[in-house]
Amino acid sequence: MAIEETKTVTTHKRGSKAAKRTENTQIADVKSAKSVSSEKANKAETTSKRAKSSGRGGSRGNGSGSSKGTKSAKSVKNVKSVKPARKSKNSNAASSSAGNRRNSRLAPQTTAPQQDDVLIAPPKYRKGSMRIVPLGGLGEIGRNMNVVEYNGHLLLIDCGVLFPEEEQPGVDLILPDFHYIKDRLDKVDALVLTHGHEDHIGGVPYLLKLRPDIPLIGSKLTLAFVEAKCKEHRINPRLVEVKGRDKLKVGPFNLEFVNVTHSIPDALAVFVQTPAGSLIDTGDIKLDQLPLDHRITDLVEFGKLGEKGVDLLMMDSTNAEVPGFVKPETTIGPALDQAFAQATRKIIVASFSSHVHRVQQVVDAAHKYGRKVVFVGRSMVRNMSIAADLGYLRLPEDTVIDLKKAHDVQDDKLVYMCTGSQGEPMAALGRIADGNHRDITINEFDTVILASSLIPGNEHGVYKIINKLVQLGARVVNRDNAAVHVSGHCNEGELLYMYNIVKPKCAMPIHGENRHLVANGMIAVKTGVDPQNVVLAEDGDVVDLYHGQAAVVGSVPCGYVYVDGDSVGELTEEELEKRRILGTEGFVSSFVVVDTETADVVAGPKIYLNAVAEDESEFDKVRHQIVEQLQDAMMTGTRDTYKLQQIMRRTLGSWVARQLHRKPMIVPVVADIAQDVDEAMGLNAAQ
Repeated sequence: MAIEETKTVTTHKRGSKAAKRTENTQIADVKSAKSVSSEKANKAETTSKRAKSSGRGGSRGNGSGSSKGTKSAKSVKNVKSVKPARKSKNSNAASSSAGNRRNSRLAPQTTAPQQDDVLIAPPKYRKGSMRIVPLGGLGEIGRNMNVVEYNGHLLLIDCGVLFPEEEQPGVDLILPDFHYIKDRLDKVDALVLTHGHEDHIGGVPYLLKLRPDIPLIGSKLTLAFVEAKCKEHRINPRLVEVKGRDKLKVGPFNLEFVNVTHSIPDALAVFVQTPAGSLIDTGDIKLDQLPLDHRITDLVEFGKLGEKGVDLLMMDSTNAEVPGFVKPETTIGPALDQAFAQATRKIIVASFSSHVHRVQQVVDAAHKYGRKVVFVGRSMVRNMSIAADLGYLRLPEDTVIDLKKAHDVQDDKLVYMCTGSQGEPMAALGRIADGNHRDITINEFDTVILASSLIPGNEHGVYKIINKLVQLGARVVNRDNAAVHVSGHCNEGELLYMYNIVKPKCAMPIHGENRHLVANGMIAVKTGVDPQNVVLAEDGDVVDLYHGQAAVVGSVPCGYVYVDGDSVGELTEEELEKRRILGTEGFVSSFVVVDTETADVVAGPKIYLNAVAEDESEFDKVRHQIVEQLQDAMMTGTRDTYKLQQIMRRTLGSWVARQLHRKPMIVPVVADIAQDVDEAMGLNAAQ
């Protein structure tokens, strides 16, 4: 079909009617266009308001703690533009109290400033339809999870985690929001796992804590990784092993599995068929024609499914903006060989802890040059041990040694295979760069190879690590100066192939930020998918597949659930904001003694500073303002110490922001002599 440079987009947004907006890029004729009936639209009156706050992916909120929130519409007819391409993590605190969130286990949703206030509730499930609800993985690279519902039965596809960034201090992991299914876990027939990456399996133990007997369906390596992860949580999962072209019936769901190539062995796509229709969830996929294990993406099987008829294709969007085709994994070998040949001292290679094929090529290069390989990092040691035991990783005899024995080997005969390729500060490479690793130090002329690509948002972390390593004298080899990485996701050319082979009636891009999802939708349109049938959904959107047509019919609360130490979902956005402020802006407390009977400030204000560069004397300029404001308030009848504290907070805060251009945490304390006297007299009278 003819493609114009600028087109009008029709899109489903949070239960709204098809709304239109203009994309000034190549094409934007891609979002879904099924109208929601006025009956469904009227349900907006019953939905709750959400507190506004910017955040990752626009907002935060969760079913059991902190919130990522959901995008919505003030009216059914008018819908705002799509969320920003890059989700900002600098969110403001939600207005509700932490105590109420914890007690109710349902946090008020927060939304980004550009988002509207009303969340359109989905209509009651319509018999004969298939309902898909993404609980993660849309608008973000991580915590992938999709819920498929048919006649009261639920099928889950993936359950991953999202790793925190610098703006989320103290957070260990971010989980999908299980609130939507929490009360219906008994209706879950199975959880299908497409592959063993953390953003697809990392949340499994937390889900199984809610219901331990949910069957886990996946390939041999995927289940092995999951089983090891579950053991750390003292959970014995029910495992159902499958392989490519296997067929399985789970409740009303007929499942077929298709081999796909990714940056981890044994990845699978899943075909789900019910009387209401069919869909394919590709998981993470690329069309590498020369994989190390010769297990290529099964295009023949995809073609057969396409001939059978696919109503909805849920396609990986990660590289949808990248033109052309991904290079084969085998092209990495020569680049590693060259780096090894030039190295004069020890070599440190950082990669994903589950990238078995990348590790295989490192091991082969080390063996060629007579070097010993040491696996470093708990996840790297665990995963490579599992991969070797199952036959996915070939280790030449006497090539791999324990970290404790590495000190007995000279530097020019060592290769450390470690975690930390994405700039993670607590991973092995991050601790090495900081000089905090117990066993490994960087010396001049050492070689460090970062065998991975940048993911959106981690650029600062990665280059920070690189700069530290260079400063220590290391030679750093990365994707900027050598071909040491190829992606595990389809580029634009491969996506075109997939859409042309499968020929789906509808498309729902998954696994990507908004710009990736839009680009994927454009590709679907180019291959002939009706723009009316391209659904650009967000986390929490409810998509109904009915008579071969897919449309967003509403949205459910869906947010971020923070794992903070032993707590899950207890950390609120309000508390996270306090951590950010304390870490960046400092702490200012102010103490004052007043007598509300005489409307006088008896002592103070005394101002205490912590992590603030300015001297206390700078605050002399604001002390008289605080006194005046408090006296004025007391003279007008204000005796409540809480109200007086708020007055002091506002006065001090506005002065600091105006004069010092800072926003520290301000803790005001007001002590009332008159109140203390009254309480003492009352106590004496009682005695």
